[in-house]
Formats: sequence, structure tokens, C-alpha cells
Amino acid sequence: MKPENEEKRIIAAITNPHRVRQAVSRQIITMEKYPEPMTLVIHEGMLAAYRTRGNLLMKYFQGPMLVGMNALMDMNANFYFKACGEVKYEIIPRNEVLNIIDRERLWKEAALLYMFGIKRLIEINNVSVGLSTYEIIRENIIALINEKDDLRLTVNVCDYIQEKTRLSRSRVMKILSDLRIDGHIDIKRGILIAVHKLPEKY
Repeated sequence: MKPENEEKRIIAAITNPHRVRQAVSRQIITMEKYPEPMTLVIHEGMLAAYRTRGNLLMKYFQGPMLVGMNALMDMNANFYFKACGEVKYEIIPRNEVLNIIDRERLWKEAALLYMFGIKRLIEINNVSVGLSTYEIIRENIIALINEKDDLRLTVNVCDYIQEKTRLSRSRVMKILSDLRIDGHIDIKRGILIAVHKLPEKY
């Protein structure tokens, strides 16, 4: 389970209301122009994170959330974000964030967030390496149905899978159609409504 209370404590300590900005739907947010590594705070709303190389969808981030707190990794040039509806966000120098964490003795909270991030990376690796096309689609259907309703009910299931995997759109749609016809999933106007029992093999 995500350490949400710990994340909120860090956000409360580092935020400055004068820095909070508002993004409109589909607005692109990048940190390339900043000379030093930055941390992104999502206060409200949802952002889609894309890898700059290949424009690959990596993940959806739902506020409140911290992104880019790792002292060993500069995210400025490697990723960009697209607003999914209206979003309130803040961009803060990473060193300032780490200094506040140190001063306010929030390292336990930060450590739990780092642990959660590692857990999610391992989960992603387990469902993307060495799998067949169907198995990748199956794992992404499961991932989407487990997302919060704020995300699941606003994202087209085919777009979700295709942007995250770069699989052929026609292939994704064919497999989704077959699963729907066979009663394994319920889709309405492109939205994944329910998953019943997905077969292991296609």
C-alpha cells in the first residue's frame, strides 16, 4: 500500500502557495529549461508521464503526489507530463526539497516513499519482460482495473495499453474485442468497466 500519509507530510513541509500553478487539459509540463534537477508536486488532478525518448507512456500520476525526489537521478530531460483535465502543481528545486526533509526530520517518510517506488518498478518489470503480446495486454488490463476510479473511468482502455506498450493498435483492439465478446471484460464507450476472469492464454 502506498504511504499516502507520509507523502502528504512531506508535501505540506515543502510547498509554497506562491509557486503553485494551474494546468489545463492536455497541457504539456516539462522541466527541461531548469538548470538544476527539479521535483514535481502534483497537488490536485492527474498527469500522464511520458518518456521523452519514443514518447512512451510510463504512468498516470494522481495528486497529491511527489515526482523526482531521487538524489541520484535527474528527471528534467528524460520525462514530460501531460495534464488529464485541470491540474494544480508546483516545481521545486530537488536540493531544496531534500534540505527541508533533512531539517524537518522527514527521512523516515522519504524512505517509505523510496521503498514504494522500488516496489512498483519491480512490479512493472515482472509484467513487461519476456511476455507474449497477450500476456502484456492481460497484465495492463489488470493494472487498469486496479487504478482509482478517477483514472480508470476517464481513460480509454485501448489508449492506456497502446501508449504504455507501443503494441500494434489493431492487435490490442482485436484482443480486447475478443475478451469482451467472450465475457471476460466489460467495456463501455472505450472505458473498462469490469474484469471477470481473464484466461491465462489467448
